[in-house]
Amino acid sequence: MDGRRSMQNTLLWVAAVVLINALWLNVANQSAPNEINSPNQFQTYREVEISSVFGSSSAIPAELNTVFESTSVDDANVSFSIKKNNLSTVFSWSGSLNEAVPVWSGELAPGTYTVETVVEEGVNVQQRLDLKPFAAIQTVGHAVLTLLLVALAWGEQGVRALYARRPRTEAATSTVEKTPFKAKKFAPEDDSSTWDETDSPWRDPVR
Repeated sequence: MDGRRSMQNTLLWVAAVVLINALWLNVANQSAPNEINSPNQFQTYREVEISSVFGSSSAIPAELNTVFESTSVDDANVSFSIKKNNLSTVFSWSGSLNEAVPVWSGELAPGTYTVETVVEEGVNVQQRLDLKPFAAIQTVGHAVLTLLLVALAWGEQGVRALYARRPRTEAATSTVEKTPFKAKKFAPEDDSSTWDETDSPWRDPVR
């Protein structure tokens, strides 16, 4: 019976480890969209600050989607680039309005980046930078969550074992013997010890 219960507990903890890691994988793959440019709000230079996640210096997976369109011109020159600290170029592309615009995907280390977008008059731009911040610490997160669950499982087993070793003190129960009859107490004047068998029930009247 104890062996079956131990096996059930082990299976439950294994299932918990798989479940928590599956949930963390789903969270790590979630994207945080950042709008760079839109038809109503356009700027040639957009600054983006990439912050570290929990103090980690790991690069964050990113993807930049750019769409150029126009209802007033048939063709125009367009271009965009990503620069870090306005010094090093991470990615750059230039072409015409009728060309297919590439989707840039890569990793951005924590720091300050500038998205430079150049278009001619009459061209609208839609740009969005998708970041996966938790993907930078995905492996570390899996390891930490697994270790925490394993430590919790061992801790629970230790507590159970410690509780099982505790001496069971049985409360002493005192049984009171009950008698079916209880001696009747006599009043002092009716005390049976004062009765004398030689006394006659007939006594002289009190004068």
